[in-house]
This record gives sequence, C-alpha cells and structure tokens, in this order.
Amino acid sequence: MPPLAEIRAANATWAPSYHPVAVFVGGTSGIGEGIVEAFARHTKGNAHLFIVGRNEAAAKRIFGRIDQPTDQTTTFTREFLHCDLSFIANAKRTAAAIQERFPTGVNFLFMSAGELSLAGLTITTEGVDRQLAQIYYSKWAFIDGLLPALRAAREAGQDARVAAIHTAIRGGPIDLDDLGLVKVTGGGLRNIAKIIPQLASYQDLIAEGFVARDSTGITFTHTFPGAVDTPLLAKSPSLVLRMLYRLRWVLNPFFMLRSKSISDAGECQLYGLLQAPAGASRYGGDGEDIGGCGRSDLGRGSGEVVGAFGENCGRCRWLNDSLPRFFLKVRGLN
Repeated sequence: MPPLAEIRAANATWAPSYHPVAVFVGGTSGIGEGIVEAFARHTKGNAHLFIVGRNEAAAKRIFGRIDQPTDQTTTFTREFLHCDLSFIANAKRTAAAIQERFPTGVNFLFMSAGELSLAGLTITTEGVDRQLAQIYYSKWAFIDGLLPALRAAREAGQDARVAAIHTAIRGGPIDLDDLGLVKVTGGGLRNIAKIIPQLASYQDLIAEGFVARDSTGITFTHTFPGAVDTPLLAKSPSLVLRMLYRLRWVLNPFFMLRSKSISDAGECQLYGLLQAPAGASRYGGDGEDIGGCGRSDLGRGSGEVVGAFGENCGRCRWLNDSLPRFFLKVRGLN
C-alpha cells in the first residue's frame, strides 16, 4: 500500500492528451465529493464534469471550490443533474441525457451514491426496494446507459473507466431465489449485517457482467474505500444511525483515528481507478489492487454464485443465466 504522498505524486503525473468527461453519481458529499475535488485538481480544471444527485446547492458549492480550467480556449461543462436514484427510471433518463450530450466519449464514471437505513422493506412503484434501487439497480442503469459513450472513448484511444464504490472483499453467497432481498430477516435492507455480503457480490458481478459483454477494453472496478469520515450516517433516515454518527468518537475512537478525510479518500480512489487494468478488478482504501479471485460461496438458492472474480469461482451459471435476466429487468423498468 503506497503512502499518501506517493499516491498524490502519482496522480499528479497523470496528463491526458484530451479533455476528459467525468460523471460523478453521488458527488455532492462524502467520498464522491472528494473524488470530484481530486479529479479537478489533477486535470487542472480542464475537464467536463457532471455531478448527479439530489443536492444542487452542494454541487454548486463544489463547482465553485474546485480548480477552475486553465485552458481558456475551451468551454468546459460544469453541470449538476438532479436524480433521485430510488427510481431506476430516473437513472436511465439521466444517463441518456449525458450520452446525448457526449456521444463521442465519456471517460470516467464514479458511482458512490447510497444511504443506510434500518427501515424495513420499502417497495417503490417500480416494484423494487428503495435502497436496493439506489445501491444496485441504478448503478446497472447508469453503466448500461453510458456504455456506448464509454466504448466510443476507448475506441478513440482514451480512458474509459468505471468505479462502483461499495464493499469489495466483503462478498458472500447470493440467494438466487431472493435477488431482491425481500426474504432477509426484517425485510428489505433492515438486517445490514446479512445483506452487505450479498450486495458486495452484486457489485463484483456488475464489473464481471459488463466485462463479459465488452470487447473494447473498458475498466470496470468495485472498490472498498475503507474507513472514511463521511456524513453517510448523519444523513440516514434512521434516528439510531444518526445518533451513532454523533457519538462516533466515543463509541469507536480507534476507527475514527484511522479514518481518512474525504479529501484523502478522494485521492486514493482516483489513484486506484487510474492504476486499474482493463477488464474487471477491485481495489481498496489506498487504491491498492486487492485481487480478483477470492472466496467462492454456494448460494442458498438454486445454484453456485460468487463474491469475487476469477475462472475458478463457480460463477458460470450466474453469468450465463441470471445475469442476462438482471439486464432485462433493469432495461424494462421505465
């Protein structure tokens, strides 16, 4: 794991010969905000930036604070796109709008949006749990919607990189008979300890699934940012989690002492994505490669599934059967 000074120095050497187009889903706070700042700093502001989320005021503050373009010959996009990721249709429409604006290439897609709640199952009008839509389905929709622009960038010899920020290395068994997590004790996402391993495996399979359908060399990653002092719990709709945030230094001082700032986490996450190879990979809190072929688990449902990458991980049934059905489900939701 390289020290932060080396990570910053490595990021500073990145000098693209083009003006990158970057999309930050969930970039109005937390780790996403840190990545926006790092990206603008290391491109010297010479990039087209989209922040996708619900807090326009926060996005405007970020745009006003980050490095401004040094290239005065180009008009650069700095745009906030309102999107409630609880509804997959919103993600699809927003991705389509960006694709229409930059059909010749989108270079970076960072997805860090999501919330934690102890509430029970909340089924939206689309028929899926609200939090699962935010954490998983909308990520599928964004990648799928921007795939033509990502491919166009790669075919032009530019970067085409995707980061799904969640809990890499925490993957566990997937129940093929409960992909929507409605049978988890307490309903929906109430039992966080039980659903995180399955959701982590979902994020792994996002990367694997799109790589299996790409021949251009796009980079798809699942990342685990580690301990970062973000306002995730502070913004939770659950009172218990908001109280835990207020008491975090009392309840877990060791965790807080080793937590990264949002700014440092942004540097590390940018570093990890810039270093990641084409195809599917995972990286950790310091941007380090944490390996692809890890644990393999037998699902409680109708077949073998996995929480990591690799030829011997027993994922064939998923890739050949369940994954295409997931594609169709997301694409069919309007």
